[in-house]
Amino acid sequence: MSVKETLRNDIKHVLRGLSTEEINRKSHLLESQLLQYLATLENNFPLSVVGLYLPLRGEPRWELDRWAEFPWQLAYPSPKDEGMHFLLPTQPLPKKGHWIGEGSECEPDVIVVPGLVFTEQGLRIGRGGGFYDRLLANWKPKAGCLGVCFEEQLREGFEPEAHDKKMNVIITDSRVIECKG
Repeated sequence: MSVKETLRNDIKHVLRGLSTEEINRKSHLLESQLLQYLATLENNFPLSVVGLYLPLRGEPRWELDRWAEFPWQLAYPSPKDEGMHFLLPTQPLPKKGHWIGEGSECEPDVIVVPGLVFTEQGLRIGRGGGFYDRLLANWKPKAGCLGVCFEEQLREGFEPEAHDKKMNVIITDSRVIECKG
């Protein structure tokens, strides 16, 4: 088993051990950090569209009513060809799944990227589908990529592969990490 697969399995085990209440508590803290960071980021990069995601089991969740006080439109991933793109939804968000089906295609100013494992240097291990790696291979949001995870998902000890894209910032439930290099 590869180092990445071992890390994926370890983190999935850790996430399965978190109660729904703990995930909700950690998500609320992470979301507060994220919203504060985006508000500060807007001082240097005026934001009109933020690329968010629809959470899968164990991923940080959003309380979308908290986003209403900010002027940003929220875009979500949708499958396209072998990869994905972002759409501004034209219908209510789906209650299940992690894709939206209909909307206007857009390029968010900044994207919030989930993952199973992150390093403090900005490396990311996703779920293995390569969707974010393929998206970011040919496009870089002007205000960057923000990796989000719970503190337990931070790890070291793996080498990036050629297709791996680094995050500019990692935001957890307890801190914001500016990734250097």
